[in-house]
Amino acid sequence: MKIFFLFAGLVLFATGALAQQKQFPPKIQFDYELRLKVDFKQREAFLKKNGEEPAVYEKAMGFISGSIYAADITDIVEMSGTKYQINSTGILTSVLNLALQSQKLLRQSYGDVTKDGLSTLSYIEKRGNTERLQAKLDSKANKVIFIKDKTETGSAPIAGNLLDLLNVMYTFVGRKAPPVKATYNVTDSKSLKQYTLNKGELWDFPFNGVKVKAYRYFKSTTKDDSATLEIWLTEKDNIPLRMVVGLGERYGATIQADLKAIPSI
Repeated sequence: MKIFFLFAGLVLFATGALAQQKQFPPKIQFDYELRLKVDFKQREAFLKKNGEEPAVYEKAMGFISGSIYAADITDIVEMSGTKYQINSTGILTSVLNLALQSQKLLRQSYGDVTKDGLSTLSYIEKRGNTERLQAKLDSKANKVIFIKDKTETGSAPIAGNLLDLLNVMYTFVGRKAPPVKATYNVTDSKSLKQYTLNKGELWDFPFNGVKVKAYRYFKSTTKDDSATLEIWLTEKDNIPLRMVVGLGERYGATIQADLKAIPSI
């Protein structure tokens, strides 16, 4: 399901510095509950306007009312000296599992741990039965190469560090807090964009029966990129508690990912 597989999506755009970084455990697990709200009529209108037909799974989404518990996401974050690797698996709940034939979202981010934070060397996505997509940094040529299965499909010039839709979730964890406003290079495995993250207000965030101090961050929207993003990072250690992504009329969906338990770091 394209909407589900965009999850990684479009969430938590950030970078940090090794200064003031806590000692990160060599391996740590983050578990999320993913909820999905779909306005199928909005998606249908977009497709009609562009002369497209909805996929079978999209028609099935027309029967969903309100917000549903759609998937469980497990991210394994590993740090080793100046290198990191993150492996993520998304598994559909029974509500969508039958319609989508037990498809999974598999993602992997690998790269360097630098003084400026995490820096992507390779980002891979495998969305169910679709092609394997990869964004690969060519640091000598200062470009990002895009690969579908084993075929190079294009490239984009880059200046500065590269982030991806997986490692952006963890660049701040145990590090210096994000700035009030900053712009980052982010790849979704198919393209390269710049995202601006803004610091919002401090919340008493309700989490598992207690209140946790957390700052809300939100992504600036543009004419060419109307997707919205909100993220709540704990005041202590900058752990992501919640991510809310609005995909706009193109997909007619809102995705919300909630951390199930705060891991010890």
